[in-house]
Amino acid sequence: MAAAALLAAGACLAFQAPAKPRLPYATIEHAEFIPASQATFMSDRDRMIGVTDGKIAKAYPAGILAQHGLVQDKLPAGPIAVTW
Repeated sequence: MAAAALLAAGACLAFQAPAKPRLPYATIEHAEFIPASQATFMSDRDRMIGVTDGKIAKAYPAGILAQHGLVQDKLPAGPIAVTW
């Protein structure tokens, strides 16, 4: 009887949706940008990930990407995901 109860409990668990994985970082979903002339916290040696669609250029500091893992952003042509 106990084996049947355990089997039934296991069957119930098998049909549950898998848990959403917990990521070890917090995704940036609404990135804020400033002009390069105001980015005084950056140095010439800092690495940047650059994205352009020919009209708009955006730069994502690699140090910030390393802390957050992923930036979800938009360009005029549609959504993009930037990672490091």
